[in-house]
Amino acid sequence: MESKRKKFLRKLQLPLRLVIINDETFEEKFSFKLTPMNVFVGASSFVVLFGLGIILLVFSTPFRELLPGYGDTDTKRNLQELMYKTDSIEKTLRNKEEFLKNKIDILNGGSGLSDTIVKK
Repeated sequence: MESKRKKFLRKLQLPLRLVIINDETFEEKFSFKLTPMNVFVGASSFVVLFGLGIILLVFSTPFRELLPGYGDTDTKRNLQELMYKTDSIEKTLRNKEEFLKNKIDILNGGSGLSDTIVKK
């Protein structure tokens, strides 16, 4: 007795004929010899290629801007530039505040040098 696996593999390899017939004239239009394995391999190949095509279409065209997390490159560049400028302005503001605190300390009779040491 053959095992179930061998029976299943034999069924996948059985050739079947797909025939397209004109219903009115009974004329045969197309005839294909197929196996279930060929149909499965063809359908799965189509699905994989279709998925790869969609992925390539999305990532190589402006469609990627519609996805969350992907923005326009100009917008990203402007955002980075603004972040750099904001950081620079904050640093300058901290330095000026430190300078003014030092001046006030000196005017009040302090030494002023202890506040200017930057702790890292």
